Amino acid sequence: MNTETRAAYPRSPRQHELYDVIVAGGGPAGIGAALGAAIQGARTLVLEARSQFGGTATAALWMEINFLFKDNDETDRGGVHRILVDAIRQWGPDASIPGRRTVRLPGSGGNLNVHPEYLKKVLFDLFDQYGVDYQLYSPVVDVVKEGDTLTGVVVAAKEGRVTFRGRTIIDATGDGDVAYLAGCEMETEGDESTGWRPPVTVAWAVCNVDCDRFFEWLGGDLELVRHQYKTFNDLIQDYRQRGYNLPSWIGFNKTTVPGVVSINNGTSLDLELDCSKSETLTLVEKMAIDQALDFCRFAREKRLPGMENVYLMRTGGYAMARDTRRLVGEYQFGDRDVMEGTGFEDAVASKYGGSDPVGEQRPYLAIKQGALFPYRSLLPRDVEGLLVAGRCSSATMLGHYGGKSMGNMISIGQGAGVAAALCAQLDTLPRQLDFRLIQEKLDEIGVRL
Repeated sequence: MNTETRAAYPRSPRQHELYDVIVAGGGPAGIGAALGAAIQGARTLVLEARSQFGGTATAALWMEINFLFKDNDETDRGGVHRILVDAIRQWGPDASIPGRRTVRLPGSGGNLNVHPEYLKKVLFDLFDQYGVDYQLYSPVVDVVKEGDTLTGVVVAAKEGRVTFRGRTIIDATGDGDVAYLAGCEMETEGDESTGWRPPVTVAWAVCNVDCDRFFEWLGGDLELVRHQYKTFNDLIQDYRQRGYNLPSWIGFNKTTVPGVVSINNGTSLDLELDCSKSETLTLVEKMAIDQALDFCRFAREKRLPGMENVYLMRTGGYAMARDTRRLVGEYQFGDRDVMEGTGFEDAVASKYGGSDPVGEQRPYLAIKQGALFPYRSLLPRDVEGLLVAGRCSSATMLGHYGGKSMGNMISIGQGAGVAAALCAQLDTLPRQLDFRLIQEKLDEIGVRL
């Protein structure tokens, strides 16, 4: 291999090695878990089912990574957040721009809009820098157990089924795939009082936009969300009634590329789908391309200022579910915990922000800023050797939905990663680990809960 080229072989996993920590899932929670474990010196492997690391952060095409900071003053969250932000910003304005600074929406703030391709590069580099082994195209399809203890995962690699073994496994798949396969009790219901399910989104990006004119017309650098900006929303509803296949709400984000706007939306909101099934995700993908193309037609025909000659650039990486399977663990984090800020003694993460609209009757879920998230919500009730991080950790739908921003998922993953590394150091199981040790290690890397 030419040593002068910038290309380098990845840190490929070793099938016959016993890892200290195996992380399934390379989205925000998986990034937090993998780097959180590696910072503590753990021999770490991260496995991702798809073709890219980053999860929603890359698949959503410049959609803001909310709460990388605690607030719009960029108050540092320390730990993995600091590492990630510093690595992104080394690439300058081509890689990221500040997100919204005038915040009317409780789910937004402390954010960056990050170019998805630069984020992919940053994550590869960080994994290399911190000694994390990694592999894409590796969905977990089975698990290895010794009695009640999880000891490994089986992935469907291109070359066939491959087994990797680890002292502690972290499920950061978003859908709780590992926990589900391990036989953990899972919950798939929506809102416990109404049954409402949040939408699944395929983002898209459009080009040939006069961004200055368009965002000035919108009235500022703010996302449009249902129940706000009534004039535009009425326009969308009017064209839906005329037969246009448009989502029920649309949000616009600035990007790092001139003339390009990223579009968040409620692709499947009207259907309230259970997206723990492949057939449902297939439906969402089909809906999304129709909606993206119809939006461009709508924008041209209506001659939206700045979008008179808009083109569809691309749709996002995949359908992004907000809620599918959730663990029923040692503690089920609920809406009261996130709204009132329960003072958990065993806190290992924190949440900032709020929620997207929660159905017609509950437009938003306002949360206690810095709400604590407990270690017990990472622990299954009946399986050892497993921690469950991110949106599939133990919470009710509303408990998860309040403060579901990507920055908060990094925080939960980081807590799990530090815990798993300590388990390897102390030769113990996650359930037996003293949570105060996790808190001490988090404090050492600048995380203030």
